[in-house]
Amino acid sequence: MEHSTWPGSDRGAAVVFDIDGTLLRPGAFLQRVHMESMATAVERISGAPAEFRYEGGDLFVNGHDLAGCTDAGTIDLILRGAGVPAAESPSLRAAVVAAMCDLVTTATEGLDSAHELLPGAADLVAELRRHGVVVGLSTGNARTVASCKMRATGLSGLAALGGFGDTRAARSDIARGAVGAVRAAVGARGQVLGGTGIVLIGDTTSDVGAARAAGVRCVGVATGASRAHELERAGADLVVPTLEGLRMHDLVELVHAGGAGYLDGAAPSAPRG
Repeated sequence: MEHSTWPGSDRGAAVVFDIDGTLLRPGAFLQRVHMESMATAVERISGAPAEFRYEGGDLFVNGHDLAGCTDAGTIDLILRGAGVPAAESPSLRAAVVAAMCDLVTTATEGLDSAHELLPGAADLVAELRRHGVVVGLSTGNARTVASCKMRATGLSGLAALGGFGDTRAARSDIARGAVGAVRAAVGARGQVLGGTGIVLIGDTTSDVGAARAAGVRCVGVATGASRAHELERAGADLVVPTLEGLRMHDLVELVHAGGAGYLDGAAPSAPRG
């Protein structure tokens, strides 16, 4: 039986990525298409208004900060704010997700958005694949939306495996789903994915909390909603300023190490006012 392991370890070799703010630049055209499609779908299905607003790397809907939110959670938030009874939310949410995915699929068809990837994202994914590391997603995006974004940025293979936000409001549930999907996929190939050698890479404290809840290592990247010191405080095993300086050997050291740390320039910054 083959083993997918980190060098020098019996721990499984797998990395799952968040998308927005981690692989994809915050406020990118692809993210705006996603949010505009959600707003259109929500209003079309339920009549509820949804106003999305960007402030730097932060995204809000109807005044609510969406850092770490999932598609399902965001839609529920909008519906709840519009006074939709809780009992009606699941069916309405499912209809909104379906309509949103259709809109995103149409809007991104044939789109080349590789330039919207954050620095180092494509290189890191390529390096992991060269070393035989299993790669996938742990994202609040609905699966179809994630697939459209990854196809447009040239990382289409990532969307085949992971945890997604179609129905899950909690990032911890998504991370557990990603871990389960990775284990199942590797097992189906007759390989072994053991121990806690799965690493989740994300840009928010919610990603960090989700990784800890799923029992996997976490790299916090300070390119999105959370600052370096916030990621460290939340319990990230490693904090980096961007993906540009993160390499395979750093991840190997991480799964062998016992403590958290910083790479090049990711020391805690002053808290936001």
